[in-house]
Amino acid sequence: MKSFVPTDLLDHLEALDADRADTYSFGIIGLDTQSIVRIFNKAEERLSGLAAAEVLGHAFFDEVAPCTASRLFRGRYLAGLARGSLDEHFFYTFTYRIRPVSVHIHMFYRPEQNPLVFIFLDRVIPLFEDLG
Repeated sequence: MKSFVPTDLLDHLEALDADRADTYSFGIIGLDTQSIVRIFNKAEERLSGLAAAEVLGHAFFDEVAPCTASRLFRGRYLAGLARGSLDEHFFYTFTYRIRPVSVHIHMFYRPEQNPLVFIFLDRVIPLFEDLG
């Protein structure tokens, strides 16, 4: 599956902080190894309908997006932490607190570059879109 994340971003994760994340048009969430949200960019605010102030410092899988507390999503996160690296693509539909939204997820972790696990999100199709 082709990534929507620019290669230069993935190659220079050490430079990815909240300010730089805000310059991208796709969602970027940075989680620490305890799944606490440390980065939540402006594009993700628009995609999710959640303000960064509401989610920063909170447990992603338990408080922010409990619909992701599954083997398909959290399981990949935990397996990547255990391996010490992660580079996986998958499609997922978020259903918590917002209308269902289908997204392409690119989950990425290279601890030698940045201690955060990054979840990059690109909206695929809105489900139940208002067609009127």
